[in-house]
Amino acid sequence: MKHLPFKNYMEDAVGYMLERLAPQYPDICMCDRCCTDMMMIALNNLPPRYVSTHKGDVLKRVEGMELQYEVEVLTETLRAMQIVGRKPHHGRNEEGI
Repeated sequence: MKHLPFKNYMEDAVGYMLERLAPQYPDICMCDRCCTDMMMIALNNLPPRYVSTHKGDVLKRVEGMELQYEVEVLTETLRAMQIVGRKPHHGRNEEGI
């Protein structure tokens, strides 16, 4: 079955929120490993929002302007930053050792 490309738009929303919040929390490591951990924690606690067309992408971006949506992304991103900030894994290998 052939289908259009699709993406979980929440990945963009959480990534954008991390970029916005990072300067306010200079003590939290923003290396690639820590950012990936923060993204995964936040995304696992947010509902996915998939888009498959340009029109769908535009509609999801408009929905992203709603206060409740932004509060959810902000809350889960901050939570993830606190978790990773307390116990970063950037010095560990792939298995977490």
